[in-house]
Amino acid sequence: MLDRLGRAMFRHRWWAVAAAVAVIAVGGAWGTQIFGAVVTGGFDDPSSESSRATARADAELGRDDADVVVLYRSHTATVDDPSFASAVNGTLAKLPGGAVVRSATYWNTQSPALVGLDRRETYVALTLSGDDQARRIERLDELRDDLDAPGLETRIGGTTAVSRDINDRVAADIARAETLSMPVLLVLLVIIFGSLAAASLPLAVGGLAILGAFTALRGLSYVTDVSVFSVNVVTILGLGLAIDYGLFMVGRFREELSGGLSTEDAVARTMATAGRTVAFSGVTVALSLSGLLLFPLTFLRSMGFGGLAAVLIAVASALTVLPALLSILGPRIDAFPVRRTRTSATGHGFWYRLAHSIMRRPVVYAVGVLAVLLLAGAPFLRVEFGGIDARALPSGTESRVVSETLDRDFVRNGQSPI
Repeated sequence: MLDRLGRAMFRHRWWAVAAAVAVIAVGGAWGTQIFGAVVTGGFDDPSSESSRATARADAELGRDDADVVVLYRSHTATVDDPSFASAVNGTLAKLPGGAVVRSATYWNTQSPALVGLDRRETYVALTLSGDDQARRIERLDELRDDLDAPGLETRIGGTTAVSRDINDRVAADIARAETLSMPVLLVLLVIIFGSLAAASLPLAVGGLAILGAFTALRGLSYVTDVSVFSVNVVTILGLGLAIDYGLFMVGRFREELSGGLSTEDAVARTMATAGRTVAFSGVTVALSLSGLLLFPLTFLRSMGFGGLAAVLIAVASALTVLPALLSILGPRIDAFPVRRTRTSATGHGFWYRLAHSIMRRPVVYAVGVLAVLLLAGAPFLRVEFGGIDARALPSGTESRVVSETLDRDFVRNGQSPI
């Protein structure tokens, strides 16, 4: 069956490439917006008694937790000075109607917990309108400039600000990681394959898998919460598996060409052999990741969705787009060589000897590998789980600075757990 698929990709290679370009365009323009749709929570079981009690209390009494903490500080006045109160209250009075559901200040609560130890700073706890975290983040972005009080130093913190900063940080970190890793991977692949043309194919499939999975997650975010951690899973699995599958396919294709087959026959033979390996590998990984969908916690379920999307799209790309690209290149797969390449005989070499050694002593190797895996997993026995807060952000990030200031300069603060 896969050899027939290979021949079909040979005949319709330009259509397959056009479809891939369309996926890349949609993924780049729309799928990458997933960074603004993910959530940082999802560590609670929605069916647990505590979660149901919280949901009922919020529905009947309204949310009483602060989404945003605005820290105001004066270098000359104290909170007892009318100018300080006037600056803060005047700023809050000018906020757009409907954006803030509730605000708690020192002046409307007379709570000493809202005043710093030196009485030169205070914080305002704001509850924003919006049914979900993404909407409240949008509200915060709309209000950010309006929260600056004249004559006072203003800093923005709180759970919504922390969530926004974590989302921004994840997006920046992924962009930075890909910017740094892609050239390194390209150099390694060029060294392995010996030509720039062959080395670029696995990276192209990897980029397609990542953007395709981003698009799938973006669509999924309209029907359920998607954790920010799923984005990391997509980049890791999408790029890693695509390169792995690309190595199988490109290496086998070059062997078949060197054996005298035509481009079409080489593609068909590659699909029947290496393609079958890719298909079985993808199904195995996908089945393993599907177990995460059984957990009620959003962050685990999201990682399952992200992993499944990355794996399935990587497999689909390796079995459709990659054969189409191989069909277009044909013998030009060795274009732009950086060193002389030769196809090793299948009955010689290190990997051949290692494979035969494993087959002769399977129990010895199995015990050794199992011991290494157990040793590597031993630290997990002492794992301590916790939620995400401002400590996950780099020092100097505004929302983290606010959190640290509240812990240091205030007796109690709006971020303290009950």
